[in-house]
Amino acid sequence: MLTKILAVLLLFTSYNAHSAFMHFNFTGFVSSVENYEATFFDEATLLGQPVSGSFTLDLSNEVRGRLETGWYWWGQVETGLPVLTSQLKLGSKIYSLANQGIYNAFEDDFFPEEHIEMYNGPYYDGGPIGDGEYFSDFARFTETAPLGETNLTYDLSIYFFDLINDFLVFSEETELFDKQPDFSQSFFWEDTDFTDDNQEGSGTFDVYESFYPTAGGFERNIDSKLEFTLASVSAVRVDSPSTWLIFIVIGIASCARKYLLTRIKRPIE
Repeated sequence: MLTKILAVLLLFTSYNAHSAFMHFNFTGFVSSVENYEATFFDEATLLGQPVSGSFTLDLSNEVRGRLETGWYWWGQVETGLPVLTSQLKLGSKIYSLANQGIYNAFEDDFFPEEHIEMYNGPYYDGGPIGDGEYFSDFARFTETAPLGETNLTYDLSIYFFDLINDFLVFSEETELFDKQPDFSQSFFWEDTDFTDDNQEGSGTFDVYESFYPTAGGFERNIDSKLEFTLASVSAVRVDSPSTWLIFIVIGIASCARKYLLTRIKRPIE
């Protein structure tokens, strides 16, 4: 167990020590609240309230994807090292998706369940397409007790496009098989008029909690969705490990230390 913890710690620190990152910071406001099971989000107090957050993309690990047309590329990270971390700020509450639950010791593999897309308009076959991007991140929190196991999952995504401004470019390498476009392009996108569709952005945050009793069966405790309208997205490159990585390293190191202490036997008096 300790070997696994130290291996994950070494993997993250060595892999990201000299990586470059893109921060996609977004702002918006809550547009819809749905609670399908229990009340996780309070619709009365949240509708119209501001939201903010960010997606951090690790540029050192390319995502295998596919150029569907001359203007649309998509890629999904189902296994292997994660490329995204994210967070959502809702009032005084911050929800963090910092690769929690991505490593499965039994499978000895990573399961990030991340998705990224880029759109490079402005026109295709005579119709407007626009420039834009899509990011989706996932986190799982697991708690085991004598009566069973509780799984809490977060799904956060944002999507935006612009039919007016041409601020994204596909490089010639993007035309190659499995070559992702250049996500290191800096920009500031803003929806200047919410009454038309020339600029549009939205996001969702899904929260699920399930309980699996040791006796068998399945119980859904939470099934809630928060939707928000995007007002702005800014893309900024950072050429050093960000705060989220430092927290991950500290957290893993702390777990390793606690585990080591439990293995030390007290001397005989």
